[in-house]
Amino acid sequence: MMREGQTTIGGVQRPGEVQPAAEGGLDLSHFIAILLDRYKLILAIGLAGLVLGIAAALLSTPLYRASALVQYDPGATDLLQQGGVGASSFRSRGNNQEGIATQIGLMQSESLARQVAQDLNLASNSAFVAQGGSVEQRTTAATGLVRSSIIAEPIRGSTLIRVNVVSTDPTMAAKIANATVRGHIAAALRRKFDSSAYARDFLSDQLNRTKEALELSERSLSAYAINAGIYRSTTRGADGREVEGSSLAQADLVKLNDALKQAVINRIAAEQRYREGELSFSSEINAGTGPLVQQRSELQAQYDEKLKIYKPDYPTMIELKARIDRLDTAIKTERKRATSDKRAELYGEYKAAVRTEAELNVAVNEAKGLVTQDRNRSIEYNILQRESDTNRTLYDALLQRFKEVGVAGGIGQSDISMVDEAKAPTGPYTPRLLVNALVGLLAGLTMGTGIAFALQILFDTIVDPRDVRTKLHLPVLGSIPVEADGRPPIEALGDAKSELSEAYHSVRTALRFSRPEGLPKSLLITSTRPAEGKSTSAYAIALKVAKLGSKVLLIDADLRKPTFASSRKDGRGLGYLLTSEDALSGYLEKTKTDNLTLLPVGRLNGSAAELLSSNRLPLLVAEAVGQFDMVVIDGPPVLGLADAPLLASVAEGCVLVVESRGSRTGEVQEMVRRLSEAGAQLLGVVLTKVAPKRSSYGYGYGYGYFANDADEGGATASRRIDVAQV
Repeated sequence: MMREGQTTIGGVQRPGEVQPAAEGGLDLSHFIAILLDRYKLILAIGLAGLVLGIAAALLSTPLYRASALVQYDPGATDLLQQGGVGASSFRSRGNNQEGIATQIGLMQSESLARQVAQDLNLASNSAFVAQGGSVEQRTTAATGLVRSSIIAEPIRGSTLIRVNVVSTDPTMAAKIANATVRGHIAAALRRKFDSSAYARDFLSDQLNRTKEALELSERSLSAYAINAGIYRSTTRGADGREVEGSSLAQADLVKLNDALKQAVINRIAAEQRYREGELSFSSEINAGTGPLVQQRSELQAQYDEKLKIYKPDYPTMIELKARIDRLDTAIKTERKRATSDKRAELYGEYKAAVRTEAELNVAVNEAKGLVTQDRNRSIEYNILQRESDTNRTLYDALLQRFKEVGVAGGIGQSDISMVDEAKAPTGPYTPRLLVNALVGLLAGLTMGTGIAFALQILFDTIVDPRDVRTKLHLPVLGSIPVEADGRPPIEALGDAKSELSEAYHSVRTALRFSRPEGLPKSLLITSTRPAEGKSTSAYAIALKVAKLGSKVLLIDADLRKPTFASSRKDGRGLGYLLTSEDALSGYLEKTKTDNLTLLPVGRLNGSAAELLSSNRLPLLVAEAVGQFDMVVIDGPPVLGLADAPLLASVAEGCVLVVESRGSRTGEVQEMVRRLSEAGAQLLGVVLTKVAPKRSSYGYGYGYGYFANDADEGGATASRRIDVAQV
């Protein structure tokens, strides 16, 4: 359980210590530190790039570039296209990117390069192509050289194209550039003429076929009309051509219909005149016979009056009767005379109109029958007529297009033209010494920077105190420099004014303030791997604390590879105490430093891991803490063994020794994790072998069980610290 007021350091809780926050994201200062750390490497590679750039410029063959300027204007040929000048020109000028790309591709084509090589007779130019082989082989080689030297590029925001030719001869570069443009224009005109000729041939063939089809359809139409008895009237249209109208039967029906209408009108008029004549005849008869009728009426009245008195055979009555009869005869004679001539004339006109109407009705009915028959026959006729009209329309359209193609083909205008001819350049295009030098320098610096960061990633080590705080999240107790004059650490520690001695003074002070309680009673010193300065740091810390007047016990707990030599003849030490119940005081050895006592490893019997795992270890540490003010344990490196975690579990505090530039970050982080899981109280890190200049430290140090026999010696013996010296 974490008590209130505690924080964790490296996964371990320690009162009063605030864990630094982990830094994330892009840290510019860290990058700058990497660049400053490896600046020599970066500068060396940059200078190498500079030298290579200058050498490449001096050794390269000078190349000259000639440029010709051409314009792509499809609007010049759009005037001849069908469908309107404005729309076509707008389309071609509004979107020229595809057209410009096509022109560039054509100018860089193999066929144009071959044509240029042939026009300039480059196959026979010994300065341009080697003269060995056949003419075809030399022409092919010259074609390849010409094609590779042509670089066409569009000018942004315009329809201009710049044709560049690079060659070792400035005059030849200009000739090839101009020949390329002229050959491209000529090829464009030739393709257009060939296309126009093909179109004319194609249209001519289609015209002949369409003409034959038109003649055949017209003959078929005429033959069918004659056989079917279909006759139609013809008129002239607005263009002066004869246009076929309706059939004769239809025309006759129309005329008969008109005549029938007129006959009906005439018959109605005659009948009307006849009716009116009847009325006028009655008036005229009454006017001519009025006196006779009046006289007869008077005689008839007298006769009727006297008949009441006399009988009809009475002479007076007979005479009156005779007079009345004579008047009747006179009246009839007068009426017949007055009406006979005029009435006969009007009646005759009326009867003639009736007969004419009847005859026209019969003719119209007959014409309707003929029209019906004509329509039945006209179905096939109309099919043939439409076919003939279609053939004629197609023939007229092809004829018109044939004329237009003939006119367009005869103009011969290209949609690309030369604006500026290429001129022989006065200076080389490449190489340029200054540019090559700058490019080489920049490339070298870039490569050097990349290599520096790659090395940093591949060999990610703890370099300075900042790395300890940001990568391990642990406090830095001190930075131990490399002794400048190369003195052994034991000798440098004896000099109170040396940088090494001063650095460990700082470590001792930092340990006093690492906990509210002050210096820990028991302190384990360990490292990730051997040769990081762990034993030196353990001795230096014990020495500095002892010089303060505190009683200090230095325990050499590295059972596998002891550091401090024992002066005891029986060879007993910590290894023996872990297997016995003897008192600690009987195996302690005095040193030359006051208040500093040493417990060496001595001879080892059994497995180091088993000895350190026994219950005897915490009892020995507790016994030592009871007899001394501070116990400093020089533990083994963590590596993959269990020794250091076992020792850390019984120590009151633990200090990690990390070699600057020698310990990989991942290994140190793994060490912190293992110690934290073992319950170690991590007080901080002592960063050793810190130097402003990069140093190289080997990784080939072997680590095994120490054998106290005749094989001891060599490198192992040379790193042992004799107790008599300390």
